Order: sequence, then C-alpha cells, then structure tokens
Amino acid sequence: MASDDSVQPDFNTPRPPRRFVQARPRPLGVWVLFLIHFVQGLTVVFSTIAGAVASPPQVLDTVGQIALVVLYVLFGLVLVVLGFRIFLGAQGARTPAMVLQLLIVVLSFSFLSGGAVPIGLAFLLPAALSLMLLFIRPTQVWLSEAEPLD
Repeated sequence: MASDDSVQPDFNTPRPPRRFVQARPRPLGVWVLFLIHFVQGLTVVFSTIAGAVASPPQVLDTVGQIALVVLYVLFGLVLVVLGFRIFLGAQGARTPAMVLQLLIVVLSFSFLSGGAVPIGLAFLLPAALSLMLLFIRPTQVWLSEAEPLD
C-alpha cells in the first residue's frame, strides 16, 4: 500500500473519464464542416507543393516563388487546423474559418470571370456550403455549449 505522501502514482485509483470519451454528439453540419476544411487544406498544400516542384517559376524569382509556396502551405495548414478545432468544439475557430471561406469565395469569382467555370465552381460550392453551415442553428448551438466540468 502506498502512503499519501508517496511519489509513486497509484494507477488503481478511479480517474475521471477522458475528454474525448465525454464528447458531445456532433451535428451533421459539424462533420461536413470538418470534412470541407480538411479536404480544402490538404488540396491547397498538395497542389502548391506539386506545382512548385513540377513547374519552374515564370513570373517570380526563386525567393518570391518560395515565399508564395510557404504562404499557400500555411494557408492550407490553417484550414486543416480550423477544421479540427471546429470538430473539437472550439467556438473561437468559427470566425477565422468564416474569413478564410470568404477569401475562397472571392478567389472563385476571379476564376469564374476568367472563363474557368469548373475550377471556379470547385472553389465556390464548398466555400458557400461551409459558410452556410457555420451560420445554421445546430452548429451555432453546438459550438456555443459549455464544456462539461469534471
């Protein structure tokens, strides 16, 4: 038997359940938001790296090309992280996710006006769906609920 002042941890004492086990049921909108942000982020990261490796810089010098690749990779990683944060219930992830999706909507209009309609729609539709899901009632309620206290 271990005394109370022992430095040896007692692994047999009851512990409160872990946070992941206590997870609240997520609405369908949160699952779709996670999926959209995750796929968008990975697509940006992989297409940026593949584009930088496959084609030589045409307009920018090497330093400018590297800076642009780093910027796009960070943008993609932020999308992935925001998807995970929304999935975990972080209310503070909603606003940055909304801002990034609005930027993607603006980018899609440049493709649509340039004649690349399929690419523009590929940008516009998931971003519009994500914006809509960020503002529906079940998502707002789920993100605003307080975490259960242990």
